[in-house]
Amino acid sequence: MAADRHEIDVLTGLDPEWVAHARRQWCRLVEIAVWGDLKGRIPASAGRVRRRLLDLGEKWRSVSNDRTWIPLVRERAKNFLGSALSLRDSLLSLEEAAKDIDGGSDYAEFSQILTELSQMVTGPLRDRENRVATALDRLNRDDGVG
Repeated sequence: MAADRHEIDVLTGLDPEWVAHARRQWCRLVEIAVWGDLKGRIPASAGRVRRRLLDLGEKWRSVSNDRTWIPLVRERAKNFLGSALSLRDSLLSLEEAAKDIDGGSDYAEFSQILTELSQMVTGPLRDRENRVATALDRLNRDDGVG
């Protein structure tokens, strides 16, 4: 049981270098979306992408927050899983909005960075989510919860 609690604490704390890389990439996307040359099929598409990017940044910040202030380890795990789900939903909304962007001199870089962030969410973060969920399930079984 103690191993599961410790495992959850470790898993819900993200690697600072990984978070810093995501932050730099997100900042670059914002810079391109605000100051760069992106062309869209729909006149309002750039504004929609910018709004979705801001939401993505908020969700990314939430998933990378320190959770040690949450007194119950079970609640830490649930908070992490909820934040990760919100991040995935936000990323999907951004990717949907970005489908309307189809040109401009910064389009290739924008697409490349968006793809990289998507892979970070669907790869390493998704794996971590699964491991947190498994540890939480074991903890719940051991404690007779749920």
